[in-house]
Amino acid sequence: MAILVDTGALELLRRESALVHKLAIRFYPPVICSHVAAEFLYGQALSKVPAPAMMEAREFLESFEILEPSLRTASIYARLRSNLRTQGITIPDPDYWIAAHAIEEHIPLATTDKHFLSIPEIDLHFLSK
Repeated sequence: MAILVDTGALELLRRESALVHKLAIRFYPPVICSHVAAEFLYGQALSKVPAPAMMEAREFLESFEILEPSLRTASIYARLRSNLRTQGITIPDPDYWIAAHAIEEHIPLATTDKHFLSIPEIDLHFLSK
């Protein structure tokens, strides 16, 4: 069974964190979604990493299966966002998509973000940075 890795967990995996590595082995293979890839590359661009480092970041991302959103993913996203909003809870937009992928694929999510705790449908593996 795979595990979906969010952006914070992906960075820990890149830094070879023992905790994330252990999860990646337990739930092999680790996968990401297109929103995680975009957030990861945005972080690199925002940090103004040099071109060779940006190329390394892209090569690192290419080693993962990348889940793409479908109409079903969008439906789950809409339901989650609507349900949380009626409870007065908002999370960053990409994280609704990440959660929707985890729910759609029936796979656990490795994350460093506590706001995923507001989504009980997810098999969550919370990692501290």
